[in-house]
Amino acid sequence: MKKVLLASSALLGASAFAAGSAYAEKPVMTFSGALAYEMIFADGDQQDAGVGHSISANDQMSELVWDAKGSTDAGLNYRANIQWRYTNGGSGSFDETWLQFSGGWGSIVLGGDDPVSDTVAGTAGHTFQAGTWGTDGNNALRNVNFLNLATATHYYQSSAGMTGDANKISYTTPNFAGFQAGVSYTPQGAAFQQTQQVNNNGNDQVLDIAASWGGEFGGVGLKVDGSYQWGEDNAGAGLTQAQLDQNAINAAAGLPATRNATVTGDQEDIGSYMLGGSVTFAGFGLGVGYFDNGDSGVTKGSNGDAGSGFNVGGSYNFGPATVSLMYQESQDDTDGNGIDDESTIYHAGVTYTIAEGLNAYGSYYNMSLDEEGGRTAATSNDAQVVIIGTRVSF
Repeated sequence: MKKVLLASSALLGASAFAAGSAYAEKPVMTFSGALAYEMIFADGDQQDAGVGHSISANDQMSELVWDAKGSTDAGLNYRANIQWRYTNGGSGSFDETWLQFSGGWGSIVLGGDDPVSDTVAGTAGHTFQAGTWGTDGNNALRNVNFLNLATATHYYQSSAGMTGDANKISYTTPNFAGFQAGVSYTPQGAAFQQTQQVNNNGNDQVLDIAASWGGEFGGVGLKVDGSYQWGEDNAGAGLTQAQLDQNAINAAAGLPATRNATVTGDQEDIGSYMLGGSVTFAGFGLGVGYFDNGDSGVTKGSNGDAGSGFNVGGSYNFGPATVSLMYQESQDDTDGNGIDDESTIYHAGVTYTIAEGLNAYGSYYNMSLDEEGGRTAATSNDAQVVIIGTRVSF
């Protein structure tokens, strides 16, 4: 199936390039960016690194973007996009870097970009979050001791097959009366930009399919979408798939590894899905999302559960301001002992536009975390985070 996908994509791309080979003017490049700084106050039952308050740049909301677009006389559109962001500790690195080729037949993206489960689908409660974007933002996470809970599951609510910005090829169909579909193929979930191949990776040969429909009726906007991911777990003995995925996410965010325990035996391959939907009307927006990782990456024969969860969130936009609320919960039992890791998170956010390119924002997070059911004081953490910041976009 994956080889067929590659062959089909290659033929489609070759046909598109041949059809668009006529000479055209050089592409036009634009440069844009943003810088956000914020004051963070955090308090929890379990001590975390830091002093409870800090001033920090927000790396997700601060970036530099170079974007070049062009088209041939025959109608082939082409694009190169390069994004640079902070990493934790004050240094920086390239984030997404990709090439796009598009026309009436759809779009092909090659490089380090999000899969179609995020670009075609991915609607959830955090889609409508103001402030620091709810659990799509990571500065709150960095100020809370998450015990040994996998933050991919319990904070970001990412499916086990999510490959983030790893190198991939994606095809997206044109939009037909609100319907759109796409497929992504990622050879190695740990390969970013120019990189060596990685042996014994826990998220390889990932095939991601997604579909969505959206429309408007009498001023009411509706959208539903879903995605499914298949992949191979080649980790072998050692860290489980969930642990490897979590450590990769932490490394990209400048965080230390969450889980370091080793597990002997083979792990289950990847099979996960996400569903989402939203309603918008007169400045109001409401989104819901659900994910289920099945037994992805757990030790075979362990009866482990790689996790599932849902979130719901809404927002209201009035003039220069947007306010939002969100609730989510997640659970997993990766070691198969019958006792779940559990989490619930509340978020409230506000963003106010002061002038074009300048806004102020604030977020409040309330997190309840229970490792192995929170049976002791050391395996339970109730934490709160308040973030107040400002952002300049250009």
